[in-house]
Amino acid sequence: TIFLPTAALLHDLPNSREAEVEADKIGIHLAAEACYDPRAAQRVFLAMKTGDGNGHNHSTPPQFLSTHPSYDTRITNLSDPNFMGDALNRFNADFGNRCRHVREEMKIARRHAAMIAARRERK
Repeated sequence: TIFLPTAALLHDLPNSREAEVEADKIGIHLAAEACYDPRAAQRVFLAMKTGDGNGHNHSTPPQFLSTHPSYDTRITNLSDPNFMGDALNRFNADFGNRCRHVREEMKIARRHAAMIAARRERK
């Protein structure tokens, strides 16, 4: 019958979502360790929730039918200081000096990319 596979699926989905939440937490820790601002993850999920930038919003199933947490759940998690605390502490270690060199290199790279884009626009 169809009820047995459906029941098994509905039983397993919350466990899968829990694993995805754990993966999100690991991901922001890895980002912080690599000197990426873990707060950017919230902006990524906000952008995914609102669409692809071309006016296309992607429909998502209700969370109880999904293997992943909803965008709203992820955005809420990523705004929770308890969820973000360790990652932010690592990112801001040594009063931000630990990642200062990466931030400076990124600032230079952004300026360089902006100059290239401006040259292309003039052509």
